[in-house]
Amino acid sequence: MSLRDQFKKANLLSDKEARRLAHEARVERSAKGQEALDAEAAARQRDLEQLQAREREATRREQERLDAERRQREELQAVQALLAEARKPGPGPVKFYFEAADGSLPWLEVSPREAQEVRAGALCVVRAGATGTHTYRLLPLEATRRVARLLPDAVVFAPRGVVPH
Repeated sequence: MSLRDQFKKANLLSDKEARRLAHEARVERSAKGQEALDAEAAARQRDLEQLQAREREATRREQERLDAERRQREELQAVQALLAEARKPGPGPVKFYFEAADGSLPWLEVSPREAQEVRAGALCVVRAGATGTHTYRLLPLEATRRVARLLPDAVVFAPRGVVPH
């Protein structure tokens, strides 16, 4: 059903007006010729295709943004799991001192092997609790690099270059 028929059915357009509009449309089509009508139809089609392409691009960008947010949430969960699974130091006869960000000088009782690995940079000291607490764990270097990308404040002691400053 055309728009003209819908207006007529809704009593917004009289029969006389409908006939006049139909006549004007026929005159306009004959005056323009088939080539002009085809060109107008092609222009409308191009406009429609451009609009659809913009909508597809906007949808693709939105999906990429949602995917990036999902990946970041998953990475944060994985990093939090790494921190939760980090091993407790010691107990051992060696006291390993390090400077915390708040200026305090905490220490860990570690085994000689753990002390050697921390000094060599194979193990890093990470904070297992909230910021400001002194609950520390030991984490391998590669896992610490992963933690440092998302939660740099959780890394308390690591070899130079692991935590960007």
